[in-house]
Amino acid sequence: MSDNVATQLERIQSELGQIVDARIAALEAVLQNAERMTRRLIKAEVELEHLNENESDMTVQAEALEAQLLTARARNAEIKKDHDALLNQQEELTSRSEHLTETSQALRQDVEKARAKVLEIETEANTLRTENTSLRTKAKTLQENVTRMQQLKDELMSSISGLTQQMSGLASGEPK
Repeated sequence: MSDNVATQLERIQSELGQIVDARIAALEAVLQNAERMTRRLIKAEVELEHLNENESDMTVQAEALEAQLLTARARNAEIKKDHDALLNQQEELTSRSEHLTETSQALRQDVEKARAKVLEIETEANTLRTENTSLRTKAKTLQENVTRMQQLKDELMSSISGLTQQMSGLASGEPK
C-alpha cells in the first residue's frame, strides 16, 4: 500500500511539474511577444523622432505613426497586464508546488513511521510465534505426561484391585 502512495505522490509531482513547465512555457511566449512589441515600440519611437526632424515634409505620416504608437502603447499595457497575471499564476503555482513538496515530505515521514511500526509489529509477531510454538511443544509434552500418569494410575489401581482380591481370599481362608 505504501508503494501505491509513493507511486501516486510521484505521479502528482510529475503532473505538477508538467503544469509548471506548461505555465513557464506560456509565460516565456508572452515575454517574447512583449519583447517583440517593445522592440516595435522603440523602433516606432525612433522613427517618430526622425519624422519630427522632417516634420515640415512628413506631417501626415507623423500623425499616422502617432496613432500607431498609441495603439502599440495600449497593446503594451494589455500585454503588461497579461504578463502580471501570468507572474501571479507562476507565484501561485510555485507556492502550491512548495506546499505539495512539504506535504510529500510529511507523508514520507508518516510512511517511514508506519514502516518502523510494521517492522516492530512483525518482530513482535515472530516472537509470539516462537513463544506459541514453544508453548505448544510444552503443552504436548505435558499432555503426554498426563496420559502416561493416567495409564500408570490405571495400572496401579488394577494392581491394587488384584492385591485386594488376593488379600480377601487369604483372609477368608480360600486357597489360591
